[in-house]
Amino acid sequence: AKAPNQKTTVIHSSSGDSTTTFDGRNGWLAAPHRPVPVLAVAGGDLDGLRVDAELAFPARVKQVASKWRVGRPTSIDQRDVQVVQGTGAGGVTATLFFDAETGLLVRQIRYVESPVGRIPTQVDYSDYRDVAGVKLPFKWTMTWLDGRDTIELSEVRANVAIEAARFARPAAPRAQ
Repeated sequence: AKAPNQKTTVIHSSSGDSTTTFDGRNGWLAAPHRPVPVLAVAGGDLDGLRVDAELAFPARVKQVASKWRVGRPTSIDQRDVQVVQGTGAGGVTATLFFDAETGLLVRQIRYVESPVGRIPTQVDYSDYRDVAGVKLPFKWTMTWLDGRDTIELSEVRANVAIEAARFARPAAPRAQ
């Protein structure tokens, strides 16, 4: 990830690598065994990539959405959380749940409009560790209508130079 809003995720699996990229304006998904090897992401899905890229940097939380409103406190996994909700530029609604004790983001639920109604995506954040004086989640569990992915990081380095090409349209994947 590169501030303010670029992010690329590469998932290695036995069937080949999948890459999701957001360059600050455009997004792509490249995965093996798909009808289109590299798909340009648009609409609400693009807004979701933008939200994820912004949330990669804790200082950018306010930029995720506008029209913020405070929700009723609740609990997640028996921990009290504070709830705020905002609307993104493309119409995505983002609800963020912050641990009442630590202030850390523990969950994001975003909704995008589709021809069949609002579609939710939930991201749970955990295993926070200190990286250059900032607490960052090393584990994300992303759940959507028909699937779930868990991303676990082994290392995060701050202020590392990243080539611009890492955030460009990915190449078509090779199936393994």
